[in-house]
Amino acid sequence: MHRSIRLSTLALTLTTVLAGCASAPQSLDELPRTPDASVEEILKSAERYEGAEANLLRLHAAQTALNNGNPEQTSRILQEIPQSDLPTDQQIRFSELQATSALALGDNASALRAIQHPALRQLDIRPLAEQLRLQQLRADILDANGKFIDAAQERVYIHSLLDAGQQPGNSQAIWDSLSKADTPSLQAASNGANGEFAGWLELALITRKQRNLDLQIRSLKAWKTENPNHPAASQLPDSIQQIEALQASRPTHIGLLLPFNGPLASAAQALRDGFLAAQYQAQSQGIAQPQVTLYDSTQYASAIDALNQAQRDGVQWMIGPLEKEKVAQLASAGELPLPTLVLNYAEQASDTSASSIYQFGLAPEDEARSAALRAWSDGHRRVATLSTRDDWSQRANRAFTSEWEALGGIIIGQELVDQPSAVAGQMGELLKIKQSENRANRISSILGTVLSQPTPRQDLDALFLAATPLQARQIKPTLAFQYAADLPVYATSHSYQIDPTGMQNADLDGLLIAEIPWLLDNSDPLYNTVTNNWPQAGGALGRLYAMGVDTQRIFARLPQMREFPDTRIEGATGELTLDSSGRIQRTLAWGQIRNGVLQPAAPSQDSPL
Repeated sequence: MHRSIRLSTLALTLTTVLAGCASAPQSLDELPRTPDASVEEILKSAERYEGAEANLLRLHAAQTALNNGNPEQTSRILQEIPQSDLPTDQQIRFSELQATSALALGDNASALRAIQHPALRQLDIRPLAEQLRLQQLRADILDANGKFIDAAQERVYIHSLLDAGQQPGNSQAIWDSLSKADTPSLQAASNGANGEFAGWLELALITRKQRNLDLQIRSLKAWKTENPNHPAASQLPDSIQQIEALQASRPTHIGLLLPFNGPLASAAQALRDGFLAAQYQAQSQGIAQPQVTLYDSTQYASAIDALNQAQRDGVQWMIGPLEKEKVAQLASAGELPLPTLVLNYAEQASDTSASSIYQFGLAPEDEARSAALRAWSDGHRRVATLSTRDDWSQRANRAFTSEWEALGGIIIGQELVDQPSAVAGQMGELLKIKQSENRANRISSILGTVLSQPTPRQDLDALFLAATPLQARQIKPTLAFQYAADLPVYATSHSYQIDPTGMQNADLDGLLIAEIPWLLDNSDPLYNTVTNNWPQAGGALGRLYAMGVDTQRIFARLPQMREFPDTRIEGATGELTLDSSGRIQRTLAWGQIRNGVLQPAAPSQDSPL
């Protein structure tokens, strides 16, 4: 049965008109297959005609320019052609050329508009090869615009219609798009999905939702049994295949190197208990787990000494240390005796693609980068930052600014807010309230009894806040006093206190806060077990318990995360990825203070193109 096709990509098979032809071609299909005329010659020929013939020749010149690798020239030529005057088949070709050239020039928004032209609803009048080409183009454009689910769905539609030699590449492209989609989008798309697409979504969610490596393998085996004829069943995506290889080569003996004595002892115990809780969960389901040996890092002058001791004990992987100075020792030591996941970050990042050290911590920079991404997704483009002189606050401020400017956003002000007596004046100056008041007074004096309320500046979309709860409780009411109560404020988790009564956050209603999923929605499969055994895991120490849980889940998958940078793991501390310097990066969940209590924020509304 004939299958209706929509749109997409790939290289164009372009043709050109013969120079000096006696009469102009009347349709796309009359154009000669062998190009032997330059763009300039074709355009010169077009000048001898009017109307439909001239438009067709110029359209063909645009094709030739693109075929010659000149999308700028293609775009200029298309500007001389009235698309609405063309026959439907030529309108389709016009949209294809316009979309392809815009994509090549990096103008993804224009490419998306071009590929959505109404003429493309009649694509089925064109040959199947052209339909498939446009379908692939559409998928490429959707992917470039961050519409990863839609891009994957377009490719699924055409998979069975592609030549056998093209299908493996198409399968990998489907997986690549799904790998870039966030987990909530995958989950939403899976609701109501059916057929092959539902199978792809289920496969992608296995890699996100099943956090333990062994549980992932179990789910993958079940998926292959339930989907024996799915395109991915006969040849799993490369990153999935590596999960199977990682399980086969998983270490059988690991060490935990933590400061069980001294000022960091409570942090070490929380990390240990979270790690072992994740270990016992897998064991309770009949899955063998590695032997764990504990090492007290305070008993070793050098972290290298601890690794050497562990190696003599038969340890194959080391988790830790936590202390920043010992992390720095290992980060600068070159190749280590054992592959190691340290639980903090060294000051200087470096390319460690061939190294045996990985770094994981609860850095404020992660929250700041997440704030930039969330504010951008919410449609804001011009922001100001509020920070203190504390080291963590300055690091967060730098990370936010760097991420914001990389996205294309504008920073219109940066204020240090560590002097309580100066905050009101700083906020008024930032918001330009004084200027507004003067303007209001002038209006009132001119109009007599008519009063105009001052308003904050209109070119400020939102604020980023990296401050303590005490400072945040002063800043939020000050904004309301300065007529800016509705101005969105994105803050790190340092800005509020975990308090189920809401009393300690009474002045913070509306504040948007980056927080780990463990504390925000309590949805992690281990949350109830851990907090029942250690009630403090539901408070501020919960961040360390959650980090211990994530450490157990991810250490065996680090080689996969290094080889496949798009790999994402839904963790208790956020969505986890690995960067080129071997550092785990976290994308945080978002909450909003309501009646003093942090609750999950409404989903971000992507800004229109």
